[in-house]
Amino acid sequence: MEKIKTKITEDTFVCNSVVLAKYMVAYANEKGYVINMTKLQKLLYIAYGTYLAVVGARLVNEHPRAWPYGPVFPIVRKKLLEVRLEELTLDETDKPNDEVRLCVKLVFDGFGKRDHSFLSSWSRLPGSPWDQTVNKYKFDWGDVIPDDIIRSYFKSIIRMKGENDEQGKTE
Repeated sequence: MEKIKTKITEDTFVCNSVVLAKYMVAYANEKGYVINMTKLQKLLYIAYGTYLAVVGARLVNEHPRAWPYGPVFPIVRKKLLEVRLEELTLDETDKPNDEVRLCVKLVFDGFGKRDHSFLSSWSRLPGSPWDQTVNKYKFDWGDVIPDDIIRSYFKSIIRMKGENDEQGKTE
């Protein structure tokens, strides 16, 4: 009997979720943004969605999960609840690659001044990946928010340079 070959799909990602979360907290502290666990979770989710939409790859090893107040990365939450977030500095954290640092900068430029309450509400808007996940049949709290839904949603809200851009055109 011939052995059946199965295709193994590699689960690839760019960073460890806890390492990136620590970097994001240290970045927030250095730039003067107020940060707490809820805000960190939502900013990490926005970075995850942005990276997925723009680069087409997963940013971190952990998938966001649907919790009552929006997307959560449970491992990050568990590991960083014991850390004094306000004390993290960039000197103490591992630095991600340039592409990831740029993504973090863009996320903070767009959402860094928003508070945790706004970000939590934003992440649960009707039609959002969280909303689509919690409203599916046989949903359970803690279910993974699927990457294909996240990618599609973020692609629809991110305007890529050059897309529908009439500025700079000369006749």
